[in-house]
Parts: sequence; C-alpha cells; structure tokens
Amino acid sequence: MGRSANVTSTDAIRQFAAAVLAFQEEARMCLTVLDSQLRHILFWLEQDRPQFWKREIENCSRDMTEARVRLHQCRMRRLGDFRPSCIEEVKALEQAKRDMEFAQMQVPRVKRWHAEATHEGNEYRGRAAQLVQAIERDVPRLLALLAFTLDRLEAYATVSATPDVSADASFLESLTADVEKMLKELEGKSAGEQDEKSETAPVDSTSTGDCDSDDLGSRA
Repeated sequence: MGRSANVTSTDAIRQFAAAVLAFQEEARMCLTVLDSQLRHILFWLEQDRPQFWKREIENCSRDMTEARVRLHQCRMRRLGDFRPSCIEEVKALEQAKRDMEFAQMQVPRVKRWHAEATHEGNEYRGRAAQLVQAIERDVPRLLALLAFTLDRLEAYATVSATPDVSADASFLESLTADVEKMLKELEGKSAGEQDEKSETAPVDSTSTGDCDSDDLGSRA
C-alpha cells in the first residue's frame, strides 16, 4: 500500500474548528435578535396599535363633542341683527371629523398588517428552522468529529517517530473506520432526537387579521 498519513501539523484543524465555533455563536446571536424583533413587531401590531387607535377614537369623539358645543355657543351669541360667522369653530369641528375618520380607518389596517406580519413570521421561522438544525445538530457533530480526528492524529504523531508506510496505511484505515463509526452513532442519536421532538412538538396556531402600512404610525 502506498498511502501515507503525512501529518506535519494539526493547526489547520484547530483553526477550522475555532472558525466553526465562532460561526455557531454568531449565528445563534443573530437568530435570537431576529426572533426578538419579530416578537416585538407582532406584539406591537396585536396589542399596542389596536389599543392606541381605540384611545384615539375615544379622544376624537370627545373632541367632536366639544367642537359641536363651542359652535353651538358661538351661533347663540347674537347682538341684534349681528350673527357671528363662527369660522374658527366650524373649522375645528371639520378637523375633529377628519381626525375621527382617519383613526377609524387605522383599525382594519392594523388588523390586516397583523395578519400579514404573522404569515411572514411563520414563513421566516420555517426557513430559519434549517439553519437552527445546522447550528444545534450539524455543527456539534462536526466539532465532535474534528476533535476526535485531532485526538487520533496527535496520538499517532506521538507514537510514530519514524516513517513507516505500512503503519501509516494501517492508521488511515483505522481512522477512517473510527470516523465512519462515530458518524453512524451521531446520526443514530440525531434521528432519535428528531423522532422525540416530532412526537412532542406543539401545534403552532396563527391569528388572522388585516393592515396597510400607509399612515400606520403617523399618530404614534
């Protein structure tokens, strides 16, 4: 057999393992931030905005009532044949009506946007699940495999002081067999975990509603 391990340095494996570990941590952080932002947006559309526009409608209703009272009082102020124009009071009532119409329009818009944001959030989570699987299952498997390979190579380097082609070939065959065995064990463990998760996974329910981005936060 003409194969030889020809191992001169294991630094490349260590550097690669460190890069993989750094990727895992950064990816976890990014997924956590994105999930937090998504939850914040959905809460804002589901709880914050509906309550805000409900209060605005109540405020507009009060403003309209007060504007009508002021207009009525203005028209009642007569001095002989003189009748006040009450232009300012009329404008205030018209503005209060426009504010009321605007606030009422936001209610179905918020509902529609909440429904669309919920749908897009579910789409994102479905796609991100593949990355989560790679981070939480595939990356640990790769790190374990790299650590195992590094350990075997270092053990081989300490006992193989002189070149021996037959010993090198035997080592490569042994290492290959050990790596394949380890991969099978990891795959078996991963398959068991996936089956357990599929049996206990909760059903994800989504809410529906309606919203248009136009003017959504203009009064916030």
